[in-house]
Amino acid sequence: VYSVPPLRTKRNPLAAGLTIAAVRGFLLNFGVYYAVKDAIGAPFGWSPKVSFIARFMTAFATVIAVTKDLPDVEGDKAYNISTLATKLGVSKIAKGATACLLLNYMHAILTGVLSKAGTFNAIPMVGGHAALAIMLL
Repeated sequence: VYSVPPLRTKRNPLAAGLTIAAVRGFLLNFGVYYAVKDAIGAPFGWSPKVSFIARFMTAFATVIAVTKDLPDVEGDKAYNISTLATKLGVSKIAKGATACLLLNYMHAILTGVLSKAGTFNAIPMVGGHAALAIMLL
């Protein structure tokens, strides 16, 4: 899908980012977990932990997909390669990515606080994500 015709989503910055985020974030976490459960004959059961990690990593992978082109922006401009960074500018992309990561960490903190007791270990879920969020500021 990313580089294979007819779709070749890498030609469009938004489609490329969504493809990368879907594979790295959702499919590698949610999909693999439930595929392995099925392969070993384990019954399907909704897992709040897998749901969280799939959401968290999809957002994180989206930021990676958008920011991966930042170091190459001058070369991309020189060779007329369209990326979000060449269209919007490095500063806007960096600020937007930082805001998205901060929201993602806030989501993790709230998930840890609002989840049923025992679902998540509170120290890494709340404290760890709070520390990482503070580092972004």
